Amino acid sequence: MNFISSSIDGPWVWVANVIYLVAIVLAFRLANWKELFKEPTFQHVYLGATVFVALLWQMKADLTTLVCIHFLMSTTLTVMFRWPLAMIASSLALAGLCWTGKTPWHLFGANALTTAVAPVVVSHVLFHLADKKLPDNFFALFFIGGFFTSGVAAFSSGLTLMTGLWLGSSSWDFHRIVGEYLLFLPMILGPEAVINGMILSSLMVFKPDWVKNFDYHRYFDNK
Repeated sequence: MNFISSSIDGPWVWVANVIYLVAIVLAFRLANWKELFKEPTFQHVYLGATVFVALLWQMKADLTTLVCIHFLMSTTLTVMFRWPLAMIASSLALAGLCWTGKTPWHLFGANALTTAVAPVVVSHVLFHLADKKLPDNFFALFFIGGFFTSGVAAFSSGLTLMTGLWLGSSSWDFHRIVGEYLLFLPMILGPEAVINGMILSSLMVFKPDWVKNFDYHRYFDNK
């Protein structure tokens, strides 16, 4: 979910820009650039995934004149490439939306919070917890770290957007936002969870070397 109207303004937009700037600077500093530049296959997979997500985001549905929805794929990006590169890929996909005129450039920071920062951070934390705390069972990781995590990530994106709408639009009060937008979240969570879960489970089994946050030998060797 992201903002598509220039009527979103006020101090919230500048606060969002600052938060996003801090997050993206950390992402660039902590990203494993050596691994990316060293492995040609990794480069191709990362570039392909980024382009795929950028094209997927172009297929959006406008809920109102202020907000649109689209698939995020944040959990897939985070599990495949770790959170710094996932946040950078999501930012590039958002830049594609701005470049095609489907969302304003001046709301880049606010939209980045909803489509990059919040869902990527949630995906990183929940998948890490599932990987560390659950038994070494692939199906447990598949359902909790894949399906459940991607659904919660999409939910966090929706809550962040509603918060931004509340703070950035004087014509929308909290009760109206909850009444009109909270109803759309269940429609988003299921498809997001299914698509991310299916892609991740397939990659974990058939292309585990593409999934940097997954230890194939831990879950499948000596079982």
